[in-house]
Amino acid sequence: MDAADKKAFASEFYNRQVVLKELGWKGQRKLAKSKVAVVGVGGLGTASSLYLALAGVGHLRLIDQDTVETPNLHRQILYSLDDLHYPKAEVAAERLEKLNPLLKAEPISENVNAGNVEKLLAGVDIVVDGLDNMFTRYLLNRTCVKLGVPYVFGAAIGIEGNLSVFAPPETGCLECLLPNLSDNDLLTCDTRGVVGATPG
Repeated sequence: MDAADKKAFASEFYNRQVVLKELGWKGQRKLAKSKVAVVGVGGLGTASSLYLALAGVGHLRLIDQDTVETPNLHRQILYSLDDLHYPKAEVAAERLEKLNPLLKAEPISENVNAGNVEKLLAGVDIVVDGLDNMFTRYLLNRTCVKLGVPYVFGAAIGIEGNLSVFAPPETGCLECLLPNLSDNDLLTCDTRGVVGATPG
């Protein structure tokens, strides 16, 4: 699409959204210029990235080292049987760009660790946590505090979920709210289970 085609498409695609006085075209243009990192493209990450893409976020960086497996399919809404054993980040990026051709989806099939986390989060406006382990969540949290990037934390298990947004120094951080947790302290989808709709 050239610039004129993109403008015409955006005018129609976002028609029902820009009539909101809280958003309008000014807000829509701000969304289009934004860059969001979604770390973990599983249950929470697929739901989050889908709605961010359709809302008009211009650039999504999708970070996940895993591949699509059958037990994922009941709750990870961007994947199908055809995607089994393919990298989640790549499948999600392709699917999201088909749903919104104005989006740039950047797949990164890497494990987040202390050696690469700053590089992976460089240049983003906000980080969405779709992870399932506390070690990496704390690493993301510390990095977001250091970089001054807002951090969205979510969790879904069974039929319950929670969501918190951290933007230090205006707010506390994840470790302020949940200090000293280990993965052994947490229930998992493997052990506790999860209803397919809970992450959404």
